[in-house]
Amino acid sequence: MQKKIFAWAMSMAVAAMITCTGCAQNNNSSGTDSGSSTAQTTTLDDNDTAEAAVGQSLSAIQSGEAGVTTDEDDLCDNYDAFDAEITLEDDSTKVKGNTKAVSVKDNCITISAGGTYRLSGKLTKGQVLVTGSEKVKLYLDGVEITSPSGPALVCTNEKRTILSLAKGSQNTLTDSADNADTEINGCNVSACALFAQDKLTINGSGSLTVTGSSVDGIVCKDDLKLVNGTITVEAAQDGVKGKDCVAMFGADLNVTAGNDGIKSTESNDDTKGFLQLEQGSATVQAGGDCLQAETLVWIADGTYHLTSSGTAVNTETGEANSSKGIHCGGDVEIAGGKLTIDAAEDGVNCTGSLELQAGEVDVTSAEDGIQADGDLTVSGGAVTITTTGTVAASAQDDFQPNNFGGNGNTPPGNADYRQNAAASDASAIPAAAMQTIADSSTDAGASAAVAMTTAAEDATSKGIKCGGNLTMSGGSCTIDSTDHAVHAAGTAVFSGTTLEITSDNKGISSHGNLEISGGDITIHSCTEGVESKAEMTISGGNVRILDASDDGLNTGGSDSGSHAVTISGGYIYVNASGDGVDSNSTWEMSGGTLLVCGSTSGGDGSLDADGNMTYTGGTLLALSSKGMMEYPESGCLIATNCNAAAGEQISIVDKNGTVLATLQSPKAVSDVIYGIGDSDSADYTIVTGGTYDGTLNEDGYGEGGSVSGGTEVTANGGTGSMNGGAPAGGGRGGAPNGAPNGGQGGTPPEMPNSNNSGS
Repeated sequence: MQKKIFAWAMSMAVAAMITCTGCAQNNNSSGTDSGSSTAQTTTLDDNDTAEAAVGQSLSAIQSGEAGVTTDEDDLCDNYDAFDAEITLEDDSTKVKGNTKAVSVKDNCITISAGGTYRLSGKLTKGQVLVTGSEKVKLYLDGVEITSPSGPALVCTNEKRTILSLAKGSQNTLTDSADNADTEINGCNVSACALFAQDKLTINGSGSLTVTGSSVDGIVCKDDLKLVNGTITVEAAQDGVKGKDCVAMFGADLNVTAGNDGIKSTESNDDTKGFLQLEQGSATVQAGGDCLQAETLVWIADGTYHLTSSGTAVNTETGEANSSKGIHCGGDVEIAGGKLTIDAAEDGVNCTGSLELQAGEVDVTSAEDGIQADGDLTVSGGAVTITTTGTVAASAQDDFQPNNFGGNGNTPPGNADYRQNAAASDASAIPAAAMQTIADSSTDAGASAAVAMTTAAEDATSKGIKCGGNLTMSGGSCTIDSTDHAVHAAGTAVFSGTTLEITSDNKGISSHGNLEISGGDITIHSCTEGVESKAEMTISGGNVRILDASDDGLNTGGSDSGSHAVTISGGYIYVNASGDGVDSNSTWEMSGGTLLVCGSTSGGDGSLDADGNMTYTGGTLLALSSKGMMEYPESGCLIATNCNAAAGEQISIVDKNGTVLATLQSPKAVSDVIYGIGDSDSADYTIVTGGTYDGTLNEDGYGEGGSVSGGTEVTANGGTGSMNGGAPAGGGRGGAPNGAPNGGQGGTPPEMPNSNNSGS
């Protein structure tokens, strides 16, 4: 994974110590004469990078340890002197100061020397052009420029341009609708309202409105830094483009764009082509992607409202462009801030890896909420995801009853999940850009030339979708999805995240091994609760599956590998209409608490395994009614003669009258499995109904105390010792006599003649 961790603390500490030599706390807006017009600014040579200013080398960038930082020129927005003051006026522009550096011809004002220049006034049919080989600072103090041909402000100088917005000033730059790409001073100048060939910084406490009537709003062919000020951009196509990067350090940015909102386009250098959002705020309304980058999107802080309407269309092909909240050809890292995303396609999408470390992320999307083709890690933060899309026809079989992996089959339409994901995502990349983003984490490359219909045919609307390995170790996620809530094409590890899930499809699914060792997982509704196409291991945490229309926990797949379920710790509650726990291999429990309210009919039961079931410890209480009944080879109390109605409690009471476990079932119960280990089954009594004097948790489960009244049920089977006998059964398909659909193995125990009524 391309790791990008920026040295934020270092950069901000250095910035705080910088004194802006040549900057004044209060600008002398009355102007200066030519004898006192030279601004004294001492900064690093502009050939050096900002990283060099804080002692960071190029190797640090290449190794992914740093992005861009700010220096004194980026931070300085007030000046005590100017090289020249330019008052714009149609056919009557005035220059005061160094007139040799400024020329005026046909309403085109050219600044050809380095220095600091104050601009004010209005041009209705003009242009400001910055040329030369030196750094130029432009102090905009009430500027309004409308260009009939080309950008309103063109910077072709070979070093940085700094635009400082004077306090309280309103500045506007507008190009004409028929503006087109052109060549100026040997530079290919894009059709836009504001163009910079080299680095561009915008700072100050005024406002700047940029209207790209032709194509784009702001285009910078190098690093674009937005330090502060209020910046409003409206563009026919892309709003803000910084080829090497777009970095925000505190500006208030508002973008309305027909295509993409904010983007960085360099794809041939993995140290460039990134978005670096440290502070500030951005409101983006885009027909295409709101934020788009080739290598990295890094968000450290700030507030961002991103709305993608899905209206962007490739003018050459007529096909729809990508319409995602955040779209990156590399990695996405969120280390803070607050994001609100409403997207016509994916909320967040990257072809590399995604890390969520802190911050708040609220996503509403028609397709996947958060999607990464590579690994996906959640270690902190608070995430809320709502997906609203209709799942493609190729994935519809995922929704059919009894077709969720327990049959050993991979759901149709997902034979090669990662290839399908790559093709789907690639088809949504803006074809106008003619870019190819290779997904190194999948078997298939992704190309912008792929038809958009591929995405529609294979569209998914998952909450979190990971093409690699998924790790959730902290933070919280609330997901309401029309497709799988959480899906990993590789392994999935849960060790600390709090998950609240409501899904029209599966709650959690993985193609690789799935491990739960911590955290709190609550699945309010789903088809299958937690599924692995490989092995499932639960050693800790809390897992609550409140309403599964199919299986609660399930392992299975089309390959011949192990699909074992192993439970050694944690708290697990399952309420399922299918099997409570279904393993297409072996099932083993040695610790923890497993509570199952299973099927009430058909060929399903509370426990199901194709291999041996082994119980050696922990609290196991599994309930079902009139379905298939399978149970562990030994160590369990078995009953099939309960007659408990929905809402009644089923209690396991020891010989001293102490309740070992009691569970209020949401549905009728006839079959009970309770783990007793090596104990004598004659020492236990099953009681249905009655009054329990202890405390029940939110799932209706309790331990300790006593129960009065109710109906005592004599166990009619046991895989531990029972009255000196050891009835056979259990294992694969073992079932007591009289259990519907039961019995592939073992000799069933003898049924009792009657129940005993307790007082």
